[in-house]
Amino acid sequence: MTGTELLQMADELEKYYAEFDSCCPRSEGRAMLRRYARGQLGPLERKSLEPIADAEGIDPRTLQFFFSNNGFDEAAALDLHQKRVARELGGPDGIFVIDETSDAKKGEWTAGVDKQYCGESGKLDNCIVSVHVAYVREDAHCLLDGELFLPESWNPDSSDPKITEKRERAKIPADRIHETKTVIALRQLKRARENGVPGRYVTADALYGGAPWWRRAVADLELIYAVEVPSNVYGWIGARDGKAKPLAHWAAKHRSLRCGPKKQVRTHETEKGPEVWEVRRATFVEQAEAAPKGAQTLLLAWNVRTNERKFFLANAPRGMKTEALLKVAFSRWRVGRCFQDAKGEVGLNHAELRTYRGLRRHFLLTAINHYFLVTRVRRRGEKRSDVAAGGRRTAGDLGAES
Repeated sequence: MTGTELLQMADELEKYYAEFDSCCPRSEGRAMLRRYARGQLGPLERKSLEPIADAEGIDPRTLQFFFSNNGFDEAAALDLHQKRVARELGGPDGIFVIDETSDAKKGEWTAGVDKQYCGESGKLDNCIVSVHVAYVREDAHCLLDGELFLPESWNPDSSDPKITEKRERAKIPADRIHETKTVIALRQLKRARENGVPGRYVTADALYGGAPWWRRAVADLELIYAVEVPSNVYGWIGARDGKAKPLAHWAAKHRSLRCGPKKQVRTHETEKGPEVWEVRRATFVEQAEAAPKGAQTLLLAWNVRTNERKFFLANAPRGMKTEALLKVAFSRWRVGRCFQDAKGEVGLNHAELRTYRGLRRHFLLTAINHYFLVTRVRRRGEKRSDVAAGGRRTAGDLGAES
């Protein structure tokens, strides 16, 4: 976005942020919200605190103070953001998409930093990881929530003075300890539902889908999940007969099984062409202590171009068409586009912040500012591939043929 465009939308931005003024009791805090928004939405190449402060003509320490101290009710702002999405974008066919993203970091003092899998580098690396829930409906998608993942190495340990120092320097609240990503994601889903974000479906990768208790908890929220699961999930296709086998075993035998008709689906466009998958549907009875009750729907999928294999489990109601289920299962690329947009457009991965509160605030404001772009693009009826529409083809364009 150019400086001229930013000036043209100044009135829109002021009206947009007026709704969040109740979250800042002091005028200085309200001013900082707008300054950070202008910095994230503007033409700056690097959208971290110092360049934004320089562009706004203020001391960087002033903006740093806003991110590290009280004066902004993040919980209230998150509720307002989600209620706005529900009001403007929501619908009963909405899809909640769970995923995490990472940001490579040097040093050891940033809250949550550790050697863990980093998507940016594609390997174990020094980074922070955050868990997010995105909302997808029709031709638009946005981020609803984001929370820092704290590795177990950041748990309090009175016998280790360095851990105590790290937690104090990162200003991590005493009650914040390691939680699994599945626990974080479930809490985010519950909050979005409590804030009235309408939707019927949930999808996620195998990290989340591989936890039977998590799928059962999602079903208890009266949501329909279609999530990827690992190949070592045990159970039976069709009747519970003989010894349970892993999904990898059943996939090898899929041509001799009583599966539904083969479908070919095109999910979305990539730089190498359209992603096309061959999919077969079956009934699956899972063998796991915390597994959802009753049979689940299994989708066996093969990528036509790469021969990659995926397994999806769903609590699909009787009569739900395979095409509708595939639309949910293959919607996960949309959260990837959200991350791409949020990083490229508003600097999701530009934050040079070390405190727990600062990072939490940054994730929230990034989601709020990204959604401003989404609403502006939709209002103007534009078809930009980098914001909102996610390319010429969307999940709604999924076609299937026998």
